[in-house]
Amino acid sequence: MAEQGKFNFYKIKKIIIRNFSLYKKDGESYIINEPINDGVFCLAGANGLGKTTFLNAINYGLTGIVLAPEKDIYTPDNIIKSNKEYTKRYFEGRIKAKDKEKAEIELLLSINGKFVRIIRSFDNREVLRLFEFYEEKNSKKYTLLKEKDLSPTDLLKAYEDTIVKEVGIGKFSYFMFFQLYVLTFDENRRMLFWDGNTSTGVLSIAFNEDFEDTEKVLELKKQMEEYESYGRNARWQATKIKKEIEKLLNTSKQQEESEYKILRDEYYKMIKEVEDLENIYSETNTEYDTLLKRQNIINAEIVQLKVLYKKLFSLHSEPRSNLINSAFLQLSRKENKCFLCNSMGINIIENIEKKLFSQDICPICDTLIRNDDENEQKELMKKIKEIDNKLYTKNQELEELMSESEVKKIELDKRYIEVDHSKSKLNKFLKENKNISFVKTGDAPLDTLIEEYQKQYDKYDKESNEYYTKRDKLDPVYKNLQNKVNMGYKNAEDVFVPLFKRFAYSFIGLDLNIYLKIKGKNITLYFELQNTARTAPHQVSESQRFFLDIALRMALIVYLSKKNNVASLLIDTPEGSLDITYENRVGIMFAEFVIKFDQNIVMTTNINASQLLVSLAEQCGQRKMKFKRMLDWTDLSDIQREGEHLFNNIYDNIEKKLKRKLHE
Repeated sequence: MAEQGKFNFYKIKKIIIRNFSLYKKDGESYIINEPINDGVFCLAGANGLGKTTFLNAINYGLTGIVLAPEKDIYTPDNIIKSNKEYTKRYFEGRIKAKDKEKAEIELLLSINGKFVRIIRSFDNREVLRLFEFYEEKNSKKYTLLKEKDLSPTDLLKAYEDTIVKEVGIGKFSYFMFFQLYVLTFDENRRMLFWDGNTSTGVLSIAFNEDFEDTEKVLELKKQMEEYESYGRNARWQATKIKKEIEKLLNTSKQQEESEYKILRDEYYKMIKEVEDLENIYSETNTEYDTLLKRQNIINAEIVQLKVLYKKLFSLHSEPRSNLINSAFLQLSRKENKCFLCNSMGINIIENIEKKLFSQDICPICDTLIRNDDENEQKELMKKIKEIDNKLYTKNQELEELMSESEVKKIELDKRYIEVDHSKSKLNKFLKENKNISFVKTGDAPLDTLIEEYQKQYDKYDKESNEYYTKRDKLDPVYKNLQNKVNMGYKNAEDVFVPLFKRFAYSFIGLDLNIYLKIKGKNITLYFELQNTARTAPHQVSESQRFFLDIALRMALIVYLSKKNNVASLLIDTPEGSLDITYENRVGIMFAEFVIKFDQNIVMTTNINASQLLVSLAEQCGQRKMKFKRMLDWTDLSDIQREGEHLFNNIYDNIEKKLKRKLHE
């Protein structure tokens, strides 16, 4: 079982947003200055007032990025490149020109017993206006920054390096990825369930023991997808040209004769059969080659384990070396007989050595022979047994691969025979009809054009095959890395799965099982609901889909948080998808996350989800929940003003629930 707690996540302590034109009160820009409490900070209001923008501004402050909606998931290192232009446009529509240079966000974070304070301009994501990193002792601040008078660019670099080190997450791009795809559930509704691209990155970061392996997983996946894309584009070009060739051939007068048409159709049918069988043979050969490469990788791992086993065993055996290397035992080995009683047999030496290793005294005179540290020897034996178990597992895996390889080799030989037979049939057909041309029209200019097209086809066909070959060569190494993530997940299952089941049950009232699945290049998660695997989003209602995905994020956060280090989960609450009963249960799930596991939520919600808020207020009370009206920050529209009394009634009801919990 893996040890729980991998990262030191941060807690948001304060959020200040200045000169942000969207937030206006009585026609003037409103300065948002919100201390963030422990537990739930809930910002509630009507649509169109800027709730989602508030969460995006927080993420921008932390990462310098706002994710573009409806965009494919990219690897962590590509997040900035793919979203920086959208980030710039996003704030241009929300900040007036006169406020552009002054608009900024300030964040105060606590992390690992220390504090981080930053100010970032909305006008330039590549610099910081301020970065402080400090400890507090006796109400005094003690800076932890070694450098002074840093430029705005260097401040950003210092902030990113500090976050990486304190969180313990390897690279700032990993922090960005985790912040934007795990620690945030926003209006884009990006799912961890069912989205292979997202889940591969998340699970690799979460369950890999070594960040180097995480880097390899993400880099190899990117390379393989690039090769596949290039190969697919080249294949599309080749197919397009082939259709042009066929169109030109179909203009030939020669093909007006019915007998020729029959022969030509037969010719192309045979050509296609050969191509199809060659493709099948090529795929089977790649699969066979992959199995052999995987065998080589496992064999190399077994050799490394054996070397380590031998080294540890020699250390464990050292106290007995005087006995093992004695002249009498050497003589017994040589003559294959007992040096004391002269008994002979093939098991004599084995029995003597077993007694030497199984007892702490000399088997002849009962003298104590252990002169080593007892605890150290026990630890060595524990490591030896662990390696022995790993060797057993690897050998089992190797045997399975060898068995698969034998079956695949038989299939490969069968495919080769099929290709050879098909080619022989085609050659026989061509010999029998050698006076007929199936690739020329008889029209010289037309035939010249066809030859030129054929050259282009051959070029793209070759390119396509080369790209696919490059992709396939990376496959064995990538599969091995996927298996490492799978093993990391299996080691975590005893703790992680019950956490997810607990949060999911709080919401849905049913026991769920969750599983990891390797699917092609992706590493995905799916769950069973009422004994049925839900492997696609359409198999679950929209409301279940959203909140079970939030339950998964909560389980990941709790599992990955180191002791006494809590996280802040940002949630833009899905609207209008739940009935009153389920809204109540969502409130219970959120409350359990913050009360039982001492985590934090910064959430926005429409006041339509009033039952969720009432349930959450009843569970948390003022000690664990702060309820903020958006009306404090911004003005309602004319239409919204007509129903302002309704908004106030809902607000008042929720605040009463908070106060009632406080006095219980």
